[in-house]
Amino acid sequence: MISGVLEMVAVTAIWGSVSVVAIWSGLPSPAFVFFRVFVAFLALLARYRRVDAEALLDKRMVLSGIFLALNWVLLFYAVSLIPVAEAVMLYYTGPLFAVVAAHLLGERASPSRLALAGIAFAGAVVVVNPLGLGGGPGAFLALASGLFYGLLIVANKLAVRSVEPARLVFYQTAIASAVLAPFALTSSFRLTPSAVVAVLVAAFVNTLLALYLWYDALRKISVQLASVLSYLDPVFAAVFAFIFLGQIPPRTTIIGGALILLSGALTAALEARPRRRG
Repeated sequence: MISGVLEMVAVTAIWGSVSVVAIWSGLPSPAFVFFRVFVAFLALLARYRRVDAEALLDKRMVLSGIFLALNWVLLFYAVSLIPVAEAVMLYYTGPLFAVVAAHLLGERASPSRLALAGIAFAGAVVVVNPLGLGGGPGAFLALASGLFYGLLIVANKLAVRSVEPARLVFYQTAIASAVLAPFALTSSFRLTPSAVVAVLVAAFVNTLLALYLWYDALRKISVQLASVLSYLDPVFAAVFAFIFLGQIPPRTTIIGGALILLSGALTAALEARPRRRG
């Protein structure tokens, strides 16, 4: 179990660093995400050799690929406008958006889960700080990335009923590459050596290695524990932004972010309760 926890902490550190990698790349957000998912897709294609067209065109798979592209594009666009900690805290409203979306789709959430979603929303309002000097387009882009992250969670939950998680990533990266190619390849950017390095790190470390460690950790620890530990991601993001970018999160981000992370961790804990009773 300890090795699983350590792997999960490593995953959150790797994922927490990706915003800094995106900034260092100097690439526009659609281009960075395109190259990230396309390189990952090519690596997975070398493993799987073939694409199942029927599975690829399944509407659940298509939606998950589109949501994957949108949530990352919006997040990395946001971190180019506002501090990383603020953007990532807002991004982590995603799991709570997922609770609400699943509720609207018929998977009824308990009052306690909906209340926790309300706490996360309150935290997001504090982070955005609409009555103060915060907020602005970057904050709302980050919040939109959280919305699409939540929709991605719901789409993934539906898609994994018919395909294993690793193959789901394969199809997601294929669909996201196809969706982003027109936008990425028509935007103006320079693929400098540092940008190439950043893209390769994002594809092989922040995506493939992190996912391998994630799935390996899930063999050793519960999904619920992994979900709670995943909320270390924004903490690492804030730490890396401070170390490498000199960004110090304002008080509103710390307070609002604490509400978002607390509500998310408690939601994950609630998810574990029915299983323990059984």
